[in-house]
Amino acid sequence: MALKKGEFVPAIVKRILRHSFKYGWHGRYQSWQQALSKTTGYNAGSVLQRVRAAAAEVKNGRAVYERDAITYDHVEVAYPLLATLLWIASLNGNNLSIIDYGGSLGTSYRQNYPFLKHLKTLQWGLIEQEMFVTEGKANFEDQHLKFYYNLEECLAAQANPQLWLFSSSLQYMEKPYELLQHVKDSGIEFFMIDRTAFIDEPDDRLTIQSVPPAFYDASYPCWFFSESKMNNFLADTFEPVYDFLSGQKVVLGLDEMDYKGRLWRRKQF
Repeated sequence: MALKKGEFVPAIVKRILRHSFKYGWHGRYQSWQQALSKTTGYNAGSVLQRVRAAAAEVKNGRAVYERDAITYDHVEVAYPLLATLLWIASLNGNNLSIIDYGGSLGTSYRQNYPFLKHLKTLQWGLIEQEMFVTEGKANFEDQHLKFYYNLEECLAAQANPQLWLFSSSLQYMEKPYELLQHVKDSGIEFFMIDRTAFIDEPDDRLTIQSVPPAFYDASYPCWFFSESKMNNFLADTFEPVYDFLSGQKVVLGLDEMDYKGRLWRRKQF
């Protein structure tokens, strides 16, 4: 029976419904190891196989765009990201150098390259897990896109990067604030988070994400960041430029929320 306006789902019904969802985001875990012990992990070989196959379809012209191991016949332009890339390039004489942390096999690069290929120079350094970097170096690098096993290697090879990009990746890091401290210490002017869920709570929430097999068969820990906590952590170094909605929804239990993005710029002292 449908609910009438003003009626509420009883708590017991919510609990039953919440635990009946096989896929999506669930739980509230006290430590990364506790959550990890209940997952298959992201670095499963099956994940790489699905992502590699989809990325190869785009590279070889048999598909136009891929994301999360799914191919599409059209490019889903992420306009806030593209506008940011073009703006930063324009501030630097039409030269663009970015660090894409957790960028799979180059999804965002291929998504935006048609609109960036006119630039004087384009350097896209991508940091990923070892198996992805090995695959990327062997089959997906080109004159602009380069893969690196770690941050130190990327910073040593890439001249004067202007932007840190975390597109749906920071929430899958075991120690995101240690990584954010590197962002603060790096001296790089801009920092962007995209396709990330934030919650209106004083602290972050650690969950498990179970991925539907239509994408690939995997589960892994995933953070929902406290917006106030992250803003406070960054406030001594960065100031926000703008916020935006990333155009996707995420469901945590019975709560639906928007994926969000934000661009920060280093403060000038």
